Amino acid sequence: MSDGAPRSIQDAIIATRREKERIDVYVTDRLQRTKVRILLYVFGCALGYIAMGPWLTAAAFALLVVSDLVDVFLLWKFVRPLAIAGKTKRAQRIAYWGGVTQGAGFALAPSFYFFTVEQPDIIFVVGCLGLGAVNSAIVLPQNPKIGITRLVIYGLTPIVMVVAQHVFFGSWNPVVINNPAIIMLLGCMLYMTVTFTKAGMVNYDTNRALYRSREDLKVANAHMARQQAEMRRLSQVAQRANDTVIITDKDRRIVWVNDAFTQHSGYSSEEAIGQNVAELMTQNDPEILANNAIDQAVARGESFRGEVESMHKSGHRYWLDINLFPIRDEDGELEFFVTIERDVTEAKELAKEMAEARAQAEMGARAKAEFLANMSHEIRTPLTGVMGMADLLADTQLDAEQQRFADTIRGSSMSLMAIINDILDLSKLDAGLMEMNPVVFSPVCCFRETLDLLEPMAQSKGLELKLEVGEGVPDRALADDGRIRQVATNIIGNAIKFTEAGSVTLRLEAPSDTRLTFSVQDTGIGIPPEKLESIFDHFTQAEASTTRRFGGSGLGLSISRHIVGIMGGEITVESVVGSGSIFRVTLDIEKPDFGAVRVEERAQSTPEEGPIQLKEGLSILIAEDNQTNRFLLGKYLKEQPISLDFAVDGVEALEKVADHDFDLIFMDMSMPRMGGVQATREIRMLPKSQPTIVALTAHAFEEERLACLAAGMDDFLTKPIRKAELLGWIAAFQNGKKPGAEAA
Repeated sequence: MSDGAPRSIQDAIIATRREKERIDVYVTDRLQRTKVRILLYVFGCALGYIAMGPWLTAAAFALLVVSDLVDVFLLWKFVRPLAIAGKTKRAQRIAYWGGVTQGAGFALAPSFYFFTVEQPDIIFVVGCLGLGAVNSAIVLPQNPKIGITRLVIYGLTPIVMVVAQHVFFGSWNPVVINNPAIIMLLGCMLYMTVTFTKAGMVNYDTNRALYRSREDLKVANAHMARQQAEMRRLSQVAQRANDTVIITDKDRRIVWVNDAFTQHSGYSSEEAIGQNVAELMTQNDPEILANNAIDQAVARGESFRGEVESMHKSGHRYWLDINLFPIRDEDGELEFFVTIERDVTEAKELAKEMAEARAQAEMGARAKAEFLANMSHEIRTPLTGVMGMADLLADTQLDAEQQRFADTIRGSSMSLMAIINDILDLSKLDAGLMEMNPVVFSPVCCFRETLDLLEPMAQSKGLELKLEVGEGVPDRALADDGRIRQVATNIIGNAIKFTEAGSVTLRLEAPSDTRLTFSVQDTGIGIPPEKLESIFDHFTQAEASTTRRFGGSGLGLSISRHIVGIMGGEITVESVVGSGSIFRVTLDIEKPDFGAVRVEERAQSTPEEGPIQLKEGLSILIAEDNQTNRFLLGKYLKEQPISLDFAVDGVEALEKVADHDFDLIFMDMSMPRMGGVQATREIRMLPKSQPTIVALTAHAFEEERLACLAAGMDDFLTKPIRKAELLGWIAAFQNGKKPGAEAA
């Protein structure tokens, strides 16, 4: 029986068990005394034989035996099995009617004598029924309901007989009325019956009280045994736990410790018991005690959870994760404290090492970023001269072979710039620094312009470049169109690169208002199945020979997958070697609202039809420390109707701005004596009309752009700067448009 069971359920279970046992005792007694009752029936009928003769005696005997056997049969066949099965109520009902049957048969048997003999003696009837009453009184405690019913039957039977004699025969039995001795005998028999009944009831109550006491004692002992077993289990758990368990009194003096305490602290239980736990575990070290917050919680009688420094018996320090809680009595009074301690020294050291490793990693990341920024600057600066001079050379009168040389220089320098940009993008992605800048744009225009940019590359190989726009593609969407162009350029450029003949088809679809899908299908060399996943790894192409044959850094697809992932989409690929590939890109887009920033008309990054001619009257200052770049920019603007001046560093630029009014300043970021950022701050503090300042930098990181804007610059151009890009920017500026990086 569960200790947690409600008391009413326990009482019901005990009552059922008692009822089953009482029924069993009653049935057993009735079955065992069957032979005794039969002998008594024989004796009684033998006495009646003298007055009634054989036939009436046999009838009376048959009635006695049959009624008794019916009772015995019901007890043996039904009552006992039902009681064992727990169906005590049904068993009691059957036992009751069996007892009534036996009692009725026993009461009717004397009527054969009383109503057939000429001078019946009621004393004989009363004597027979008195014996039955005494027997019923004896078994009354075993089954009170049956016993009382039999007593009532036996008590009423003589009265019924006498009344029936008077009604049917018109006379009273004179023996009963006129004989005082008979009346006294009847009184004695009644007294004996009542006495036996009371004695049986007293005996029953006594036995029942003893039985209940015995049952209650069994329950109490079982409960106590379970509690003791539970206490032993809990004691074993606490004693053998890996964590330290300490029990202290209200003054924090140790009452009990487990085995782990000795292992962790170095103190035996004999050394610890009776000691103040704080003094013992700190050896009164003032530094540790000063940082111990447990005493405050103990003083308030509250729980405490935290990490505390402790001291081993040998003197070395270690850290403990402590869980202390108070134990109170039924009245809420504090009895003692239980403390569970776990050694977390290794975890603390690991956390410290991880923090140091994180700091080292961050330092390494900063060093990497600085290295990439410096590399970008150091490569872009001379590359500006190479690309610029190649552009200028291509604009001169060249023969076919010389033109091919100039175009080769420009193509090679552009390939080198693409590799640098890929490496910088990869660095941003690895550092988690790449952010999306969503704007409102036209998806169809975005992809058409991308194809226009790649059209010359396709035409040079004789490939057909096609655009197919599905139904439902929105006119406007909100997303980072610059990154979408980058992904599309990478995938379409790869398709053109690896296709020798046939076509490259771009299909644009919109499965829903928030999803944009484009696929690029080519008729190229295809990709082997085992290489489909690896092509998205860094510096990886389908075959080692591919790099040698087609060139490239192997970063384009890796960067594209990262960018698409940041935008909430995915890239999938299907390919058949020799038949071509299909790259499918799914992107998350949003519906634009009226507050969204819309993409303005951008400055052309590629040459327009015909040369760009600037308007007259513009005054421009170029602050650039690199002589080649100054020469190049001067050549770009030489034939334009503008006023142009140069400064070799920030100090000279500041002096010239103080003395002259400029409309536009192109400011290099990295210059001796004073850099572009500081020079811009100083210029913005001058009490005069402020010019538009545009950063010229070889650094391509977002933080550089933000630093320029924070210093007061208006825009940001990244080297190498092409002639068409520079003239296009200035032309847009003159026309009052918002050009360049800021527009993006």
